[in-house]
Amino acid sequence: MANLRILTLAVSSLALLTACGTSSTVEPTSPEFTRQQSIVPSTMVDSNTPSNVVVDRNDIYGANRESLSSAKSAFEQNKDDGFVAARYAKALREAGKLSEAEGVLRGALSSSPPSTLAYTEMGAIKLEQGSVKEAENYARKATKVDANNFRAWHVLAIALDAQEKHEDAETAFRKALAIWKGDTTPVMNNLALNLAAQGYTDQALQLLNKIKEKAPGRTDIERNIRIIRTLNEPSDYKPAKATTKPAAPKKLPPRPPIALPDGEKVG
Repeated sequence: MANLRILTLAVSSLALLTACGTSSTVEPTSPEFTRQQSIVPSTMVDSNTPSNVVVDRNDIYGANRESLSSAKSAFEQNKDDGFVAARYAKALREAGKLSEAEGVLRGALSSSPPSTLAYTEMGAIKLEQGSVKEAENYARKATKVDANNFRAWHVLAIALDAQEKHEDAETAFRKALAIWKGDTTPVMNNLALNLAAQGYTDQALQLLNKIKEKAPGRTDIERNIRIIRTLNEPSDYKPAKATTKPAAPKKLPPRPPIALPDGEKVG
């Protein structure tokens, strides 16, 4: 089987975008894979802020998206609120303003105690900057503050995968998927690519085909399926006759079924 080494991120782009956006990550030599994260829009008026400011204080993990203008208004009226600052930093990051986002987060992280969202967002920024070890550290802090922070587990998994710590990344991807809120296809896709990188192409294909059932017509998923299927196809290349007996292929330990948030299992 071909040696598959999948990079989780490219320094120029990261898969922590909007619900309809995607970001490609590239193997050292083609083919190209797509990783992404989904954000489900919703808002809620917070009674503790002025009536013209919209803040969703139930969205403690930053799964929902708000406009940069509304996040900025909330921040300007609540600059000492670490959670509001983290939401503003998230909106800045999504707008591509990484330096500004990081500056706002420095203040949010000085609050006592820092919110799990502040740690998650700093991890996401470090991923976009290509500082994967720092991203890992911040994501771990986020999960320690709140073990149910599914976005933090996803950031952690991406950071670990980028460091080629595939088994640890798999554990984090599985945790993120099991407790995920909203559209699960992005984390399912990323877990599938992680499994393929480890040689578990059958289980990877099962996950990708499950995404096809949920979201038919996704060209990025179709592309990933074709690429992974190619890994299982016999090669036309015939090496010269070996003078010594080749080593037996390494047998992969079995992987347990993958738990989805709705209780369904894959694999």
